[in-house]
Amino acid sequence: MPYKNLDYAKLMRLTSKQIDTIKSSVLALDAGAHVYLFGSRVDDTKKGGDIDLLIESNLLTKNDLRKIRWQFFDIFGKQKMDLILESGSGNHEFITMIKPQAVEL
Repeated sequence: MPYKNLDYAKLMRLTSKQIDTIKSSVLALDAGAHVYLFGSRVDDTKKGGDIDLLIESNLLTKNDLRKIRWQFFDIFGKQKMDLILESGSGNHEFITMIKPQAVEL
């Protein structure tokens, strides 16, 4: 099982294929990146919601985020997806707020 450390109860609103696609797209561009899911998709009791991802990387650019988004859309169709790029410094107040509830993919 590739996600032995993940809490599947928290990830029921993303399929394993969606997780694989996101991770492989990110890691193909930066093998050392970390990808976190946050927001309503980590709470199975909520409905709807966009896919909120925090990507920690010192190498990725905004152009790379567009590539990641379009690779996902090519497979699953267009969906509301927010990608936040963080260099890992953790200095942003928003990052500090969301990270405790985020789930690393």
